[in-house]
Amino acid sequence: MVWSVFMILAKSRGKLRSLKNYLGLALSVRATISDSKSDFHKEFPYVIPPIYRKLADELLVELHLLSHQKNFNNNSIFATGLLEIFKTFTNGYRPSEHISKLFNALCNCNGFNPTEINNSSEQLNNKSKSWTKDELKEFLIQIKDINKENSYYSRINAVGIYKLISELPYCKNIKVEDLNKEISIATELLGYHYSRVEKDISMYKSNIEKMKQALEIIALNTSPK
Repeated sequence: MVWSVFMILAKSRGKLRSLKNYLGLALSVRATISDSKSDFHKEFPYVIPPIYRKLADELLVELHLLSHQKNFNNNSIFATGLLEIFKTFTNGYRPSEHISKLFNALCNCNGFNPTEINNSSEQLNNKSKSWTKDELKEFLIQIKDINKENSYYSRINAVGIYKLISELPYCKNIKVEDLNKEISIATELLGYHYSRVEKDISMYKSNIEKMKQALEIIALNTSPK
């Protein structure tokens, strides 16, 4: 049985990666960024509009790097951040039926399960709708304890924290400085540096504005004269 598995693995790097993801084996052979890009284009053989191409490239590279980071943990905060980034920056994507295919391809080519990402984020969003401060604190402490040996920080986590905190019942319609304070407390509980999280959230917000402006310009240039 073992020998037959390794015979299958020896056939091709692409099959090796698929089998590794399926069985969860910690194999020594690692995919390169070229492998990930090749797998991506096989699953998503469509032309990506220029304004969305940068998003696809950056997420593909970031997910590739995270897939090789031993101390990275794919938890519900990460899943929420990833989906928030993707949904925000694919706003207006056409054809719309390609959006889910694009997300699935970005995840699959790097060994992430898109269904698990969606489910993890959805479960967190549903649970947190009625959370109190104490319940949030309990959740964040639990996340930190689980991730003791796997606490690698990613800017995607920062967006996940921002999304989670800003959607809490007691954080809606509060002043920006009060929201930032809540984010700072959450960041500390998770063991991250607030200065870095704050910087990544600020960059995220800035990019949202740039994206809106770009889409507005495109709309003006393509509207009937």
